[in-house]
Amino acid sequence: MKLSKYKILFISPFSDKSWQIEFSRFTFISSIIALVTLLICSIILLYFSSPIVKEYLRVSTINKEIKQQQEIINNIDKSIEEIAIMKSYIDTIIGTEQSNDLNENNIRYMIANNLPSVKPTDGLISKLYDKETKHLGIDLVNEVGTPIFATASGLVVLSDFSEDFGNFIILDHQNGYISHYYHNEENFVKKGDFTNAGDVIAKLGNTGMSTGPHLHFEIWKDGKSINPNTFFDDFNLKSDKLPK
Repeated sequence: MKLSKYKILFISPFSDKSWQIEFSRFTFISSIIALVTLLICSIILLYFSSPIVKEYLRVSTINKEIKQQQEIINNIDKSIEEIAIMKSYIDTIIGTEQSNDLNENNIRYMIANNLPSVKPTDGLISKLYDKETKHLGIDLVNEVGTPIFATASGLVVLSDFSEDFGNFIILDHQNGYISHYYHNEENFVKKGDFTNAGDVIAKLGNTGMSTGPHLHFEIWKDGKSINPNTFFDDFNLKSDKLPK
């Protein structure tokens, strides 16, 4: 006699309780067919989706390579810009024709030896360099119109006027050194000009927040101020020249 109903009995190993599930022959066969159908559909879906997954992985790999190449290109562009800036400095200093003959040693010699060596002006020191009071330069007193000189060869990065500094000039000497010239009567150079050491770049004055004709002169190296007397130690103090 064929059974029309099936039972599954569950007995707990921890107690005397038991459970049973009862289902018909039709339900059993239907469940088996459904599970087999689901398994077959899953296999078919995996088979057909495999190329899509592969394509997705391939595109992801290509995008990653593109990003890496873009980073390389950006680095190359940055290097080219730095080379172009250095070449423009060299061209300005010695001329395009001569720059073609420069080698690494010549460039290194030119940059390393372009140190502040020319006195910015004649005069007496009325105020010394003092970091504690944030007086980051020296004040050189003289008559209005006294020539102001470029202390070393350099590029004019600023030539302007402000209420505090009056007419002022900032030179970049292209080796980490920068020199500042404040309270000028008149500037003779403009932003972008190149000056040689000893060139007259301005006239001493009394512009801006100034108590009398003088040049406020600063030297900076790699973003840090330096006492100008490190380079020019033969300036006399104004108090030394006063009558006793």
